[in-house]
Amino acid sequence: MENLFFLDPYCKFREPTFGSYLLHDQPAADFDRTLKNFRTFNQPLNNWDVSKVTNMSGMFSGATSFNQPLNNWNVSNVRHMHVMFLDATSFNQPLDEWDVSKVTNMEGMFHKAQSFNQPLNNWDVAEVTNIRSLFCDATSFNQPLNNWNVSKVTDMDFMFSHATSFNQSLNGWNGANVTSTYFMFDCARSFNQPLNNWNVSKVTDMDGMFKGARSFNQPLNNWDVSKVRFMQEMFYNAESFNQSLNDWNVSNVKNMDGMFNGARSFNQPLNNWNVSNVTNMFFMFCSARSFNQPLNNWDVSKVDSMSFMFYLASSFNQPIQNWDVSNVTDMQEMFRDATSFNQPLNDWNVANVTDMQEMFRHASSFNQPLNNWDVSKVRYMQSMFYAARSFDQPLDNWNLLHRAISLNQTIKLKRHDDMDSESDSVRSDSDSDF
Repeated sequence: MENLFFLDPYCKFREPTFGSYLLHDQPAADFDRTLKNFRTFNQPLNNWDVSKVTNMSGMFSGATSFNQPLNNWNVSNVRHMHVMFLDATSFNQPLDEWDVSKVTNMEGMFHKAQSFNQPLNNWDVAEVTNIRSLFCDATSFNQPLNNWNVSKVTDMDFMFSHATSFNQSLNGWNGANVTSTYFMFDCARSFNQPLNNWNVSKVTDMDGMFKGARSFNQPLNNWDVSKVRFMQEMFYNAESFNQSLNDWNVSNVKNMDGMFNGARSFNQPLNNWNVSNVTNMFFMFCSARSFNQPLNNWDVSKVDSMSFMFYLASSFNQPIQNWDVSNVTDMQEMFRDATSFNQPLNDWNVANVTDMQEMFRHASSFNQPLNNWDVSKVRYMQSMFYAARSFDQPLDNWNLLHRAISLNQTIKLKRHDDMDSESDSVRSDSDSDF
C-alpha cells in the first residue's frame, strides 16, 4: 500500500491499533486530507510513524474537535503542508520540534486555526516558497517568527489577514523574492512593527496590504516599490498610519482606488509621486479626514474614474486646477462632504464626464466658477449641488437641453440645511433626494 487515505466521514475508528498505525514498511505515504472534516474526532495519534510521509496537505482540515499532541512526529520527509490545520478550530499543541526543512508549501496551514498559539520560531522554512494565508484568521496566534528564513518565498498574500492578535517583529525577514503581498496584514488590527528593512523590490501587487491594520504606523518610505502595479485599498481604514511616502516610485502603479480610504490620521506629502500610469482613483482619499497636502504636480491624464475621490475628506483644500482630467468619465460624489474645499476648477476639461451626480453635495465651502465646463456628455447630475450652501455661481453656459439628463435637485442650495450632517452624508440617498 503506497497511499493511505481515511476519507470516509462516517468512519468510527474502532480499530484498537489506530493510535499506533505503522507506516515504516511502506514506500511513501500520502496523508492528503486524511482526517478532513472529521469534526468529532479527537483521539491520540502521537505514536504514528509518519517518517515516510511526503504529503500532509489538508490532513486535519475541518477537524474542529481535534487537539492532541503531535510534536514527536518525524515529518522530515514532508514536502506539502498546505491547509494542514485549516479550520482545526480547537487545535493548540506544540509543533516546535518538527523538522520542516523539506516543506515547500505552507499555504493556509493554520488558516482559521483560531485556538492555535504555539512557538514556531525554530522551524527551518528555508525551502518554503508559498506562505499565502498561513495565519489568516488565526485569531489567537502571537508568537515570534523573526528567525524564519523566507528568502525563497514568493507569495505572502493574506498571510496575517485577520490575525487579530499578532504583533511580532518581522523586520529581519529577507523577502527579496516575494512578488505579492496582497492583503497581507488585512485587519491585523494589533500589528505595529517596523518593516522598513524589507526588500520589496520584486513585489507587483500590494492591494489591501495594510487594510484595516488600525494600529500600524511605521516608516515605509525607503521601500523600493518601483515594480508595484496595484495599490488598491493599501491603507484602507489604517486609522493610525501617518508616515511619509513621498520618496516612493509609483510610476508603474495602475490602480490606486481606495488607497487611503478611511486613513483618518494620514496627512503626508505625496506631490512627488509620478502617477502618470494610474487609471483609477475612485475613493482614494475618501474619509481621509486629516489629509490636506498639495497634489498639483500630479499627472492624472490617464485616470478614468475620480468618483468619491475626496468624499468626506473634510480637511482637504488644495489647488488642483491644473489637473488634466480630459479622460475622466466619472466624477460622482467626488467632493461630497469635502467641507473645506474651495479651489478653482473652471479650467478643467470635463468634456468626457458622464456622471456628476452629488459631485458637490454638502461641499459647504465651495463657491467657484464652473461656467466654462463642457457638460454636454453628462447624463447624471441629480443632487449635484445639494446643500452646497455657499455655492452661488452662474451656470448659464452649460449645454443641457439636448440631453436626457437627470437633473433632480441638481441645485438645491439653501433648503434643508438641517440635513447638512455627516450622518446624512453617509446613508443611502435612494429614498431622500429624488
